[in-house]
Amino acid sequence: MKKKNEVVAEQLAQIRQDFRDLWTALRTDPKKQKRKERAWALVSGALAAIATLGARQAATKAWTRLTGEPPPPVQEAQKEAAKFERKPSA
Repeated sequence: MKKKNEVVAEQLAQIRQDFRDLWTALRTDPKKQKRKERAWALVSGALAAIATLGARQAATKAWTRLTGEPPPPVQEAQKEAAKFERKPSA
């Protein structure tokens, strides 16, 4: 059986938690929070896309400088484009 002090301490802890939850509910706006979350998703997605493009350009430059030729995806694209180019008729 719990002592009286332990029961009082548990109840006070529960009251403290209830007040924290009430304070949080009173000072936060769910619509505003959703807008912040959507804005964060847009910003992080845009930065990820920019970082990806920058990394791809850096890798392309490094490959070109190290090997002296365009990277393999560009080579394949050039070969495909050459298939469809019109040959001048004589």
